[in-house]
Amino acid sequence: MQNSPESSSQTSLSRRKKWVAVSIAGLLIMSLTSVAIVKSAVENREPPIVVVRVDDIQDFAFQEAQFFLFNESAANRVPLSLAVITGMFGEDKEIVQTVKFALSLGSEVAVHGWEHEDLAKLSLSEQVALLSQSKSRIKEILGSDVRVLVPPMFSFNEDTIAAMQAAGYDLISTITDYTEPGSMSEVINIPATVELSDYSNGTWTMQSLDSVKSEITRSIQKYGYAVIVTHPQEFIADGKLNPGTTELYRSLLRTFKGDYSFKTLETLGENWSQ
Repeated sequence: MQNSPESSSQTSLSRRKKWVAVSIAGLLIMSLTSVAIVKSAVENREPPIVVVRVDDIQDFAFQEAQFFLFNESAANRVPLSLAVITGMFGEDKEIVQTVKFALSLGSEVAVHGWEHEDLAKLSLSEQVALLSQSKSRIKEILGSDVRVLVPPMFSFNEDTIAAMQAAGYDLISTITDYTEPGSMSEVINIPATVELSDYSNGTWTMQSLDSVKSEITRSIQKYGYAVIVTHPQEFIADGKLNPGTTELYRSLLRTFKGDYSFKTLETLGENWSQ
């Protein structure tokens, strides 16, 4: 028996309703899948890299501030790039042991001259000898094969780059006021982009937390990373730790460690070369 036109129409309508329902369900599944993919991508995205570089690490000087920086690093699991004045390092057992402990937690050591000299004023042979001697001393004291040079006073020249290559260094870090990031021969240049303090007339004045935040944001927008440079002496006032600056530094690490990936210069250099 043939179906009536009315029955056929109802059957067709029922099929269309089922097709619409299936289509809507499919769209919902696709939408939810897309959201899940985007969410996963956001969650798995590597946060921007921030490096904390501490210059002027040395024996007996500003001990309390050096220990403060090491302790805060360990407490917050933030590695440090420690620029060591190699000719003034090795006799202070407490500092040496603390640096070794920092290295065991992921920090790195860089050479910051032998006696904080102006490398650009030395001949090529003198720079090769100084960098080789510094490298040997770090290896002897800490067991580390140092690859990073932080020129004292941010001063270097073409001979410095040649001396680095001859002595087995492949990364230099100054500051963006003097050089822009990039490669120089076989050496990677990753300058600091944020100064924690201003130095004027022999006095260190630490920036506000908001100013540091703004500088880090600008650095990441411009360069894709941020390197904060600081010194132990910035945390000393009247011969002792300055509670105001130490609390600001604590706040900085607590605030930023959830938003950024804290690494070392060497790690940043490896990412740079990929």
